[in-house]
Amino acid sequence: MRSVVRALDVVIALSEQERPASLAGLSTLVGLTPATTLRMLESLRARDLVRRNKAGDYEVGAGAFRVGAAFLRAASVYRDAQGLAEELAGRVNETANVGVLDHGQVLYIAIAHAQRELAIRGTVGQRHPAHCTALGKALLAHRPWSQVVRVLEAYPPELAASDGHFDRAAFREALTVAARQGFAVDYQERSPGVVCIAAPIRDHTDRVVAALSLSGPAVRIPPEWVSDLSDVVVGLAGEASERLGASTVVIDIGSRRVRA
Repeated sequence: MRSVVRALDVVIALSEQERPASLAGLSTLVGLTPATTLRMLESLRARDLVRRNKAGDYEVGAGAFRVGAAFLRAASVYRDAQGLAEELAGRVNETANVGVLDHGQVLYIAIAHAQRELAIRGTVGQRHPAHCTALGKALLAHRPWSQVVRVLEAYPPELAASDGHFDRAAFREALTVAARQGFAVDYQERSPGVVCIAAPIRDHTDRVVAALSLSGPAVRIPPEWVSDLSDVVVGLAGEASERLGASTVVIDIGSRRVRA
């Protein structure tokens, strides 16, 4: 088993190099003797996990790509969405949702209900505007402002506002805050009496591909509870991101540190 682990170290070391590596250089990187490194490289070459170029240096082989592609096929936010929603709902005893940004709107791909009384009801497949939902803000917060503007132009928030006014500068600042703290909040913005807290889910490229949220009535989620509940949402979204191959990020929230 130890030899397998060290062989994987060799492949990982190669994958992190910007150019092919020599035997001597690779031996130094992985902390093995040249003879041991060479044996591992020959074994890896036989499985097409590494290859040797004309100059005699080593680089990642096509077999490693096939392994990575298999991981990507298995790691799907859609596959895990319902289980993730159910886990969050069970922890906070409120409705949990997983959503993606689809054609400028939030598309709900999973919903789990934990409350029978005063529950927030929804159905998989429904769509909501991105600008006034925690899920939408969590999804937009990590995108360039030019993309956010295109979403706002496709679905003008002014048309949904009671007074026909939407403050883009304030919304941009809200997205900045959401990106910095690792979660977004909809405190009765879309629906009076309803509170929603959402955190982004990232894939193996660290791109935000979905968001996880909890929803509940304001009478059960007072403002002073948002901080603690956000820790739960951010933590679970971070675990989902790790399963998709994302890097682990630690976010400082005041005196607390939360994995995301």
